[in-house]
Amino acid sequence: MGSIRLAQQISSWLVSGVAIAISAAFLAFVCLGSVTKKAHVTGILIPAKGTVGISAASAGVLVRNVVSEGQHVRAGATLFELSTERQGSNGELSFLIARQLASRAHGLEAEQRLRTAQYREKKAALTQRLQALDAEGTQLAQEMELAARRLHLAQQSLGKFETLQASGYVSSAQTQQKQEELIDLSARLSNLGRTQVQLRASRQDVEAELAAQPTSLESDLTQLQQAKALLQQEVAENSNRKSFLITAPQDGVVTTITYQPGQAVGTGQVLATLIPEQGTPPGAAPELEVQLYAPSRTAGFVAPGQTVLLRYQAFPYQKFGLQKGVVTDVSKTPFAPNELPQNLASTILSNAQQNLLGFNSNEALYRIRVRPEKQYIDVYGHPQVLKPGMTLEADVLQDSRKIWEWIAEPLLAMRSY
Repeated sequence: MGSIRLAQQISSWLVSGVAIAISAAFLAFVCLGSVTKKAHVTGILIPAKGTVGISAASAGVLVRNVVSEGQHVRAGATLFELSTERQGSNGELSFLIARQLASRAHGLEAEQRLRTAQYREKKAALTQRLQALDAEGTQLAQEMELAARRLHLAQQSLGKFETLQASGYVSSAQTQQKQEELIDLSARLSNLGRTQVQLRASRQDVEAELAAQPTSLESDLTQLQQAKALLQQEVAENSNRKSFLITAPQDGVVTTITYQPGQAVGTGQVLATLIPEQGTPPGAAPELEVQLYAPSRTAGFVAPGQTVLLRYQAFPYQKFGLQKGVVTDVSKTPFAPNELPQNLASTILSNAQQNLLGFNSNEALYRIRVRPEKQYIDVYGHPQVLKPGMTLEADVLQDSRKIWEWIAEPLLAMRSY
């Protein structure tokens, strides 16, 4: 048989010491420890100065992409060419219309040349008519001068015959004949005077018509010029019906080209996104900001100046760490799902559904703008520039309290009542 061993009791002093140490540690943790309240939200990286959607003004087929993603462009630079050509039973409609318009243009040019030639011919004819009237007027003046002299001689002859008749040397019949000659000459001179008045009136009419010719030609040419301008507008519109160019509205960087040549494009559909370069050095990457979207239950205590811990999905925080940022703005009113930016709405909502517990895709969201501390991520010692469109999760650090304050909060709340 073996030896007998008696169990020894643990010292009560040791048990008491351990209990006191645990209690002291717990009290120290409660009194000195603190807990920070966090608001868990999701968001996306976008350019700080916004983006410009490059859309098609009308439906058509994309003919060519003049630019590529990441390319810097100037305002007015051509980005895309879109074809809106239509086919008819006799071929391309725009080609047929162009032929008709060209025929009309030739007709207007011929009409303009004809009007100019007619003006020159009529001006020459009126000038000749004026010269003929002047010559006729000169001849008429000479005839009137001769008629006046003959009338004067006839008056003298009549006076002599009247004297001779009184002396009985001539008969009254001879005197009467002289009177009739005088009357005929007076009538002829009167007719010549009437003809001179008519000739002067005709000359004035010709002068007025000649003076009006330049104005008439100018009016005709103006009407033809207006018709040519309208025709040129129709030509331009017909050319636009065939194809048109889409240009950059301002300086920027082209991103997110969504269509390739040969694809059909609807009216208003976005072909690419332009990131403005205002205030950004040429060739430099645009400054990015984080836009977080939080439901009302989360956004209540979020305020500008709060620190944000960012976790980019493209760079797992377990490997590359948490990134920091600062809240710069919180929207005063929420955004309904249909009020979110059109090109970001689906990304924002799907990211929220995947990472926010109990998220309802129909609830309104508050926008929280955050300025990231860095525009890059340290990846194995090398800076990796952040890109627009990257999704992320974030924790907005709100008020920090001691643990005992959190424990006593219900009691303090009861005292306030």
